[in-house]
Amino acid sequence: MGRAFREGVEKHRKINMRVKPKQWKPLDDLKGLTSRTQQTKLTMGPLQEVPAMVRIEEEHWIFERISQEVLTQLTHRLVIHKPSGTEAIGGTLDLQTAVEVARRMAQKNGQVVMIEPL
Repeated sequence: MGRAFREGVEKHRKINMRVKPKQWKPLDDLKGLTSRTQQTKLTMGPLQEVPAMVRIEEEHWIFERISQEVLTQLTHRLVIHKPSGTEAIGGTLDLQTAVEVARRMAQKNGQVVMIEPL
């Protein structure tokens, strides 16, 4: 036994094996998740833009969805001017509400709101 360790294994008795490096493919692990996401997206259908309306009640902002009937009844649009351009922040059903929202934004945020008739 001692001689085997001292002299080693004879050349013709050695086993030659190539060592394969492990290939780590993290994107293959995500293929199942990606395919499920794509299938879910197809079943959901196209994206729809949902307009929102903001009301102020007792110092709280309340966000609501607007039906097409309400959109046709809007009379004034509230617009803020920014360095990047103008931004419409909402619409109102009457001039009195538009003036009230513009006044409160001027007092609380220091922003000037332009009221445009529709």
